[in-house]
Amino acid sequence: MDWFLMALLPPILWSVTNHIDKYLLTKFFNKGAVGSVMIFSASVSVLLLPVIAIIHPVVLQQFNLSYLLIVVNGSFYLLATLPYFYALDKDDASLTVPLFQMIPVFSFILGYIFLGEVLDINQILGGIIILVSSVFISLNLADIKKIHMKWDVFLLMVLSSLLYSLNFIFFKYFAVETDFFITSFWEYIGFGLFGLFLLIFIKSYRDGFISVLKTNKTQVLGVNITNEIVNIVAKISFNYASILAPVTLIWIINGLQPFFVFLFGIILTILFPRISKEDISRKTLAQRMFAILAITIGVYLVNRAF
Repeated sequence: MDWFLMALLPPILWSVTNHIDKYLLTKFFNKGAVGSVMIFSASVSVLLLPVIAIIHPVVLQQFNLSYLLIVVNGSFYLLATLPYFYALDKDDASLTVPLFQMIPVFSFILGYIFLGEVLDINQILGGIIILVSSVFISLNLADIKKIHMKWDVFLLMVLSSLLYSLNFIFFKYFAVETDFFITSFWEYIGFGLFGLFLLIFIKSYRDGFISVLKTNKTQVLGVNITNEIVNIVAKISFNYASILAPVTLIWIINGLQPFFVFLFGIILTILFPRISKEDISRKTLAQRMFAILAITIGVYLVNRAF
């Protein structure tokens, strides 16, 4: 049961960052949004390096050439957010985010190839129920006839999902072969180097980052640092959970994220409508309650095998 509780934390925390991301993008990052968010993410992640070194000093006492592969793998995580942000720029989040349910599919294939992970029939059935229900909970049925496939958005999300899958699969591979803290340490070095690359070599990203700092320095730093800390805790929890159970299962549990996004959206709509406004009509609530019931059944099937 420990793996399930650990795996449940990331979708809760990432649903919080979804709302904070939306607030940041609309209030501060109108121009140069992608570059600014990427560089901020890399910068805050670097602050975690001394913390890891204090907790686990061994990370500073040994080096292996294979650690450079962990650095490259770290860059995959930030690189995966690039096509996602560009897809988000082309289409609505309600249609873009559900496409992340491709990640468990890629993880299932990659986990079998690189880690030898397999799922039983109950886990596969429960996973399918969770993934389909997660897409259903995000759809606006009132506009269902207007929905059509944008292939550029779809391909961007395929690329993003593949890169995320590679990052988490190889994190587990390196963590099992070496050490959880060593892998985390060198992965965050990869974050920092990738952010530095963006800052130095992509002028539009650098200009957007500097512009945001100049105009709203205190607010941006406060909100963004909080957001990145939540994101880091979510990723560390996900990484640790993946050591305890197959990566595909952890991604399946992460399919609960649309539910938490909706739940927090309702809370914000009632308490802070200026930040977020969720559709809480009877039809929408009925649709999403049905999806939540289906997700609960899926979670039960996945969890009963442990």
